[in-house]
Order: sequence, then C-alpha cells, then structure tokens
Amino acid sequence: MSEPSPPTLPTAWRTRGYSTGQATKQLIVSRAAEAFAQKGFYGTSVRSIAREAEVDHSTLLHHFGKKIDLLLAVLEWHDFQGLPPTDLPGQLLTEVSAEDLVEGFVGVARNNESAPGLVNLLSTLSAEAGTPDHPARAALQARHAVLVSIIGSAIHRQRESGVAAADDGLTAEQSAAVVIATWEGLQVFAALHPGDIDVPAVLDRTLRRAFGLT
Repeated sequence: MSEPSPPTLPTAWRTRGYSTGQATKQLIVSRAAEAFAQKGFYGTSVRSIAREAEVDHSTLLHHFGKKIDLLLAVLEWHDFQGLPPTDLPGQLLTEVSAEDLVEGFVGVARNNESAPGLVNLLSTLSAEAGTPDHPARAALQARHAVLVSIIGSAIHRQRESGVAAADDGLTAEQSAAVVIATWEGLQVFAALHPGDIDVPAVLDRTLRRAFGLT
C-alpha cells in the first residue's frame, strides 16, 4: 500500500519558528498564549491581546482575521516549537526522522509541564469541540490532521523499511491517532493527578514503540 499524500501544511508548520520579518506576529502569538492560558478562549478578547502586544487592533486583525485563527496559531506554535528545524525551507516535517520526532515531541511534552493553563485550555476546547457547531472544531480537526500526517508518515517509513511492524492491522495513520489520543489523555490525567505520571517519559516509550525504536 502506498503512503497517502500529506495534507498541505501551513508555512509555520514546515520550519520551526518565525522569520525576522514576522517578529510582530510572534509577539502577538506569545501574548495570546499567555492570555488564553489565564482567561480561556471565551474570556479573552482580541482587543486585550492587541493591548498586551502593544499593537493596533487593526494590525492584529491583519495577521489574524478572527480570534479562532489566533488560537490556531497559538496551538501551532505551542505544538511545534520543540521540533527540530528542517534542512530546507520547503521541507515538510513529514520528512523528519523518527528519532528526531521522538526527541522533538517529548521536548514539547516537557514544555507543556510549564504551561498547564494552555494545556488545560486545549483539553477543554477539544472536549467542547465534539459538538458540530463549536467555533474551534474545524481548527482542532486541522491540528489533528497535521499531527496524524507527521507521525503517520514516520510510522509508514519505519514499516516500509522493516524497522516497525504493523500494529494489529491498524494503518499508519490510525496508529498515529492512537499515539495522539494517548498523549492527550495522559495530559488530562496528569492535570487531575499531578505528579502521579511522567507524561514525557510515557510519551517517549509510546512513540518509540510506534516507530519500532525499542
């Protein structure tokens, strides 16, 4: 079976971080992350984020047309800031090695421990977005699609090379979905039971099993 084509990824998902010319956008995203973590999605206004970032409201809207677009940018930055940079500007993260992906995603999980408010917001939004008319539903579905593509592509490559075995008949993308669901479930458990489980360590083992690196 051939590997399905990955979805088109936003530019910031292709390489890590922002260019110098996007400094204002980066500042807005970082201030929005703080605001969403402290006040939640509904308790945060776009105008208040603009004030915190010391930019005009119109400037913020130029970069992010709606609050949900800003939230997606925050989640994008939060999810992928720990991943290794690609060698070429257009290289997709679906081409990063399995070992580097493990290191990168485990790094993200460790960063999450220092941002519990943002992680809890994501967990709450994910649960609420189960309803079809939720404003964040499409954005969170897109986020999952990217994560499934990145992890699923690595699982597919590992299986094709004989390093990883198929997991009980699951496709590479289905196995990737299990990894993501496990990670998110672990974060919910850790929020309710602080200190009972080392989420980054368990994620490391989960990814290594999926990639055949154990």
